[in-house]
Amino acid sequence: MILIGVLMVGAIAGLMAQIGNTGQTHPSETPVRVPAGILYTAHDPINIWGNVGFTGPNSSTGITRGSGTVSDPYVIEGWEISWGASFGISITSADVHFVIHDCYVHDIGMSGVGFYCSRCSNGTVKDCIFANDYEGIVLQLSGNNYLVNNSCSGPCYCGIDVAGSDNNSLINNNCSKCYDGIGLWGSSNNTLINNNCSGNYFDGMILDVSSNNTISNNTCSNNSDGIELLYSTNNNTVSNNTCCSNKGRGIHLDVANNNTLIHNNCSSNIDHGITLDSGSSNNVLIDNTCNSNEYGGIWLDIGINNTLSGNNCSSNYWSGIYLFTSSNDNTLINNICCSNSHDGIGLDLSSDNNEISLNLICNNAGYGVNISSGSNNRIWNNTFTDSNGAGTTYDPTHVQAYDDGTNNWWNTSGTPHGYGNYWSDLTTPDANGDGIVDDPFDYIIAGGAGAKDYYPRTTLSSEPIPEFGMMPFVVMVLLAMIVIAGETRRKKKS
Repeated sequence: MILIGVLMVGAIAGLMAQIGNTGQTHPSETPVRVPAGILYTAHDPINIWGNVGFTGPNSSTGITRGSGTVSDPYVIEGWEISWGASFGISITSADVHFVIHDCYVHDIGMSGVGFYCSRCSNGTVKDCIFANDYEGIVLQLSGNNYLVNNSCSGPCYCGIDVAGSDNNSLINNNCSKCYDGIGLWGSSNNTLINNNCSGNYFDGMILDVSSNNTISNNTCSNNSDGIELLYSTNNNTVSNNTCCSNKGRGIHLDVANNNTLIHNNCSSNIDHGITLDSGSSNNVLIDNTCNSNEYGGIWLDIGINNTLSGNNCSSNYWSGIYLFTSSNDNTLINNICCSNSHDGIGLDLSSDNNEISLNLICNNAGYGVNISSGSNNRIWNNTFTDSNGAGTTYDPTHVQAYDDGTNNWWNTSGTPHGYGNYWSDLTTPDANGDGIVDDPFDYIIAGGAGAKDYYPRTTLSSEPIPEFGMMPFVVMVLLAMIVIAGETRRKKKS
């Protein structure tokens, strides 16, 4: 770990050296600058300790007005601060209300921080520019602060670093050209909305041992990974984020449990759209788009008891959804896995006891579902069309599914019959009109298991649902139609 730290500091120093000191002078020699069209006045670093440190208006504290109340907060504004200090602006052990806005803090140094807040609360930092600092903003053991519409650009280690800090709001900030855009470390109940964390060297956002946070409507593209949830990062909601064109994964969970990922766009990444690794369990993935990734759409590696529903995992180089290495007890329902260069859904290395139903699996170059290894999986009521070169009639050389596991089921059982899957290459005959292909025409699955769908369906099992909000209603309607149709046929026969 020490070696890694040394290497990272050296790398950051190298990045900062690329900028150099060309054209830069001591702030006392340049009293005004105009980035962003605002005139800034040069000021020495500002360090405030405790509530008693807030005095003003005061030239040394940089406070221009205010009394520290909710309606009349202390205000620090309009300053340009740079060079030769550990912190551009620092506030420690204070809970008076303060606002820092329209400040330009830059080039503090290889170990410097633009704004440092330790054990402080009730602060607002907005419309500020932090550039070429080791870290743009640091909240340490601090809560109930607002960071709004700030720019934190590098090269730097972290744009916004939230450590051991709860109940803060980060809204509409831009963090780029850093190792990590925004990092939460041991921090809970924070809200991150509408931030742009793109173009960073490692992660757009990283959460480590951080729970009950809301991550919504952020853009985390063109990083190494878009958003990472690591090591007991639990019970977070990650929604409506754009995590595209990253060099690694769109969203990555590693030993992360009970998180909800909903309506994220994780497409066109070099690795997978979404990955769940190392025993990540009880997560819910709903209505995410994971298309056109170089590896695959959604990948589970030792992923246990997760629910994947309404996700679109199409046009990926590898599989749409892949369950790997003992990924057990997962539910895959109503997903779209089409036009992938390999399989629609894959199971491997003893992935057991998974439920796969109501999925649309179509036009994949490989199998629609491929079980290389796994047992006691149930695959039923899915729609299989045109995968593995299948035509309109069953061809044993172009079967749409493969099973080399043990004791997997491709249909339910029941009276008078069970329900299997819809296979576009086996839809007739159905002389009695019960919606099941008549005996002896079972759908024979390729592979060493000798598996069959004993009750192949004659009508589509599911349809692609573009919006999750309508999915439960549509599913209920479809199931109701099936039940009604079956009852009508039964009455006619009787």
